[in-house]
Amino acid sequence: MSLVQNEVNTKCFNRSAKLPFGIRLKDFEMAMQDVYDFFYDVNLGLIERGLQRLDDMLRPAIMSGVLSDMLTASLAKHSRSLTVNLYHNGHPDLLVNGIYPDNKVKAGSEGVEIKATRKAGECRRHSRRTRSMDVRVCL
Repeated sequence: MSLVQNEVNTKCFNRSAKLPFGIRLKDFEMAMQDVYDFFYDVNLGLIERGLQRLDDMLRPAIMSGVLSDMLTASLAKHSRSLTVNLYHNGHPDLLVNGIYPDNKVKAGSEGVEIKATRKAGECRRHSRRTRSMDVRVCL
């Protein structure tokens, strides 16, 4: 089985988007590349052992959750102003650093909500909560 190492296609980015909180398109590019690199490395190891690719083993709902969690953590790492919401299942996923006590809130409005999926037709808003920005990424 041949394995391709994907790279982010920045031509698909909306260059005219007005991004809040000092987020840069480069932050998204680096976060997405982190996810691509992770799956390449893990899948290469699995294939070398005669196993299926991770994304073929996981059920779609689990895969979407894994992608969302990975992008959330990676975007927080690359962003100058965002941090992961430390409240379990809190919204939004990423908070502006220092806005909420201990960087955790059950339901806040200052931050970024992440939704990731590998099915292009499923990139839609998954919550009606109010927040400053929704990010939907189809990988």
